[in-house]
Amino acid sequence: MYTPFLFSTSETDLHYVLLHKKETEAFPIHWHDEFEITYVNSGELRISINGENYLVKAGDGVIINSGDCHYCFPSKAEITAVLFSPNLLSSASGSEQLVAAVKERLKENAKTTVAWSDDDRKTLLSILSELERLDSGSFSYPLLVRSLLFRLLALLTDDGHARMDKDESIECSKVRDRIGNVFKYIEEHYMESITLATAAEASGYVPTYFSRVFKICTGMTFYDYLTVYRIRKAEILLINTNDSISKVAVATGFSSVKTFDRVFKEQRGISPLKFRKQHTIKSSERKHRKEV
Repeated sequence: MYTPFLFSTSETDLHYVLLHKKETEAFPIHWHDEFEITYVNSGELRISINGENYLVKAGDGVIINSGDCHYCFPSKAEITAVLFSPNLLSSASGSEQLVAAVKERLKENAKTTVAWSDDDRKTLLSILSELERLDSGSFSYPLLVRSLLFRLLALLTDDGHARMDKDESIECSKVRDRIGNVFKYIEEHYMESITLATAAEASGYVPTYFSRVFKICTGMTFYDYLTVYRIRKAEILLINTNDSISKVAVATGFSSVKTFDRVFKEQRGISPLKFRKQHTIKSSERKHRKEV
């Protein structure tokens, strides 16, 4: 599904992942706190962000703000993408205000780089290329990553980039306003038992109305979304920790190992154990190539 070069969940480490995919598969609508920037190396990428569809061609990128609802259509596109947490800015003076300002700027800006200058598109590609070339084993690695990500944020929030059409911005706000609190609630409580009623309470709607609104806004049921979210969290733990399968199941809100195993197979086509082994092999192969 994806190949993480680095993904750290520790509060003291980098909250960052760089991935490269040769073909984009369909993925249900989802949301995350990280900023996400995807550059199309070849082919065309079809993506929906906050209910708006975009076709991004080779040489351009798409910018997904923290909190944007998005999903990909099956596409013959080779992409390079970087995701990183707003926590990257936490060490800066006035960090809370800075994070809020960056999110607001990205909310106002266009979602693709189509209107960017050639120089800015080249700069974007250069930053992504530099991130890929970094040696993750070097002492300076985290410093260089942070430096490049700050450069990337500066580029994304540049005053010269086009703003979204006013009507489009209003429509996006409607989508976020309706389900944003629920996404945040899931992010904070996915490891616990979550019911439709508790999620509806977070949205401020009664369960029946919430269920209908959530389906309209996301294209999937609340429980389907919750399952997808938990499986994604489980994948991160399976790849980046040595926790037992049972511990991963509990940590991601599944009632039992048996249920976790069944749902994981339904979502990914293989068992959690096989998924972990596959990515362990890939990680070993990358390490071997670096050493050679």
